Amino acid sequence: MRLLLMSHGNMAVETLASAEMILGHIDNMKAIGLQPNQGPEDLQAEAEQFINDNPNNEKTMVAVDLLGGTPSNVVVRLMAEHPELEVVSGLNLPMVIGFANQVMMGMEVSKQSVIDEAQNGIIDVNAKLNG
Repeated sequence: MRLLLMSHGNMAVETLASAEMILGHIDNMKAIGLQPNQGPEDLQAEAEQFINDNPNNEKTMVAVDLLGGTPSNVVVRLMAEHPELEVVSGLNLPMVIGFANQVMMGMEVSKQSVIDEAQNGIIDVNAKLNG
């Protein structure tokens, strides 16, 4: 499975850079961010390039930062042309690391497992230390 990260600004790009700092280079993953001087069509063109450049016809998942924002709206439009896309919102580092680990271990990655990794990465540290 492949993963496309999309966000406002550099969040997606820096999330991927952080994951690669921890794990090393991650294959089949790309990050793109909507910059202030770009419009939705620019982001869509970059996303389509990744989606279409898929010589092994692997399943593609897209993780966006915020439901209802421009990146997610672009992906919703892309889903009309590519109904096989798996899309999740709430991009975070635990999600990306979990996805990459599952792929590296040869596991089948599911949308639910990616969502679980994202949610499980949110921890009340005060409660954890005081519990």
